[in-house]
Amino acid sequence: MWVPILVYAGAYVTLFTTHILAAANDFDLLFRIVVALITLQTMLAGLCLHLLGGDVSHSRIPVVVLSAGLGWAYAGMEGDWSIAVWVLVGIMLQILTEKGLKYGAPAEPTDG
Repeated sequence: MWVPILVYAGAYVTLFTTHILAAANDFDLLFRIVVALITLQTMLAGLCLHLLGGDVSHSRIPVVVLSAGLGWAYAGMEGDWSIAVWVLVGIMLQILTEKGLKYGAPAEPTDG
């Protein structure tokens, strides 16, 4: 149960540290790539946990907190209404991920 969560958290911390180091050393391209990866990992936290073999529902609370932090960063580290948009998008993607993964393989194989 804990292995997927720890792998996800380790990857997140590694990317977060890398984005700080890239910004401090003016590695603009690396910074942009890492920020894109952090954004994808944050918004698709449930899917990432699923792909790592974990339970999608374990990312319900973290996706709210991480998407709020992401929105705060994109808002220039100031309070702004766009933070709520990031949180809502994160929640919607989490719900859609859980609904989409709810259904497994078809009841009977189709030949077609």
